[in-house]
Amino acid sequence: MYSEEPDAFDDEEVKLLSQLADDLGYGVSTLKMRAEKETSDLALLESEQRFRAIFEGAQDCIFLKDRSFRYTLVNPATEKLLGLPASKIIGLRYQDLFGEENADRVRDLDTRVLEGESIEEERTGNINGVPMTFLNTRIPWRDGQGNITGILSISRDITERKGMEFSSLECDAAYPSKAMRATLELANAVARNDSSILLLGESGSGKDYLAKYIHDCSHRAGGPFLSVNCASISAQLAESELFGHEKGSFTGAVARKRGLLELAEGGTLLLNEIGELPLPLQAKLLTFLDTRKFTRVGGEKEISTSARLMTATNRDLKKEIEAGRFREDLFYRMNVMAITLPPLRERLDDIPVVVQEILATLQSTLQIHEMPIVDRQVMSALKRYDWPGNVRELRNVLERALILSHGKRLELEGLTIHRGGDPAAKQGTGEDQAEFSVSFPGDQSLNEMTKELKRFMVNEALQRSDGSRQKAAKLLGISRYSLKHYMKTLGYAEDE
Repeated sequence: MYSEEPDAFDDEEVKLLSQLADDLGYGVSTLKMRAEKETSDLALLESEQRFRAIFEGAQDCIFLKDRSFRYTLVNPATEKLLGLPASKIIGLRYQDLFGEENADRVRDLDTRVLEGESIEEERTGNINGVPMTFLNTRIPWRDGQGNITGILSISRDITERKGMEFSSLECDAAYPSKAMRATLELANAVARNDSSILLLGESGSGKDYLAKYIHDCSHRAGGPFLSVNCASISAQLAESELFGHEKGSFTGAVARKRGLLELAEGGTLLLNEIGELPLPLQAKLLTFLDTRKFTRVGGEKEISTSARLMTATNRDLKKEIEAGRFREDLFYRMNVMAITLPPLRERLDDIPVVVQEILATLQSTLQIHEMPIVDRQVMSALKRYDWPGNVRELRNVLERALILSHGKRLELEGLTIHRGGDPAAKQGTGEDQAEFSVSFPGDQSLNEMTKELKRFMVNEALQRSDGSRQKAAKLLGISRYSLKHYMKTLGYAEDE
């Protein structure tokens, strides 16, 4: 059998073949690397083009800051909003553009982002003299190695979505009563810092109003004001409402949810009826007040927020502590400053001011074109009632009167006047009793007060006689003609 083996390569041939293989391999590798680089460069170019298209075409304001908080890149929407070209913005800090008013707050937020946090907040402020509300998102800007090199911010104008609901409360609101003036003086003092505040007072006395007043007089006025009644949410959902939850943390948690504490970033959260909060949540709330951090339901990552917390209750929390229904340590932690709101019956001199405030709100709510007229007769009737339901009851009476008067002139008939529920009579008095109160010294002359007393007596007599002038005159001990004369001088219409 014939077979022929190939001749073996000598040393020189082996050396030449090895060199050829090396050269061929190097060439293939080089070509491959070049192809990969070209592909990578093309992908990077396309990515940059997409980013540039988004960055320049976005309606939202997008900008970058470096670690020293200087603007390094801004998009055209930011230029348009500020009315400045990018060349005039880049290199500046927040305070260079907007002043020192909120500079410390913005610096604190940016510092948190440089430490790895992502922050979302609502903020209302004046841009070129126009009030606007923005949803601001700040996230860390990282390089290819994952190092944080700056801050990426996106600001979306949500003014229309918020319905232009800017504060109408004034921090120098003038109330005639000494009780309310003292309360607001204390409120203005505590508004200057971020201490925890406990608001006390009867149900319906206006604790929500006072909390909003403090918020609007503070440096947080541009941030959100959120209020929740702890008695209105179930114990099972209360933790999720306050602290949020992660996806899948419980049945029905189909997505991550931010809680009220997160949503109140940079603003104020009022927990009304705090005495209704379950004990387990009281412990978690105490931890938040101590550390300013919390975790969502089902989460592991700690979240920090700069929201200011206010609490309110109409209960005696010390009795709740004795009964084991409220934590004593939480009570002292949230009771850094306590403000008691006086009931409406202790500040009847404020009725005209409160009425105008409520009517202004109802005018918007009920879509009434003109401010309703309230004559002295109606105002006097409102000032003679002791308002056991406080401001809440007054609002209900006014709303009912507005509906019955078709939003024009408020009449006594529209106040649902009857014994036991008549704003013109003191509740709890007998059928044969009526009271008329005056303030001395007041803003009325003796003649004006005498005229008010006469009007009160005439009204009372007409009400008790179901509108019969003959019976009313008999109750007053005067003739029918004298009653007619009084009614004419007091400004009653001829058909009254």
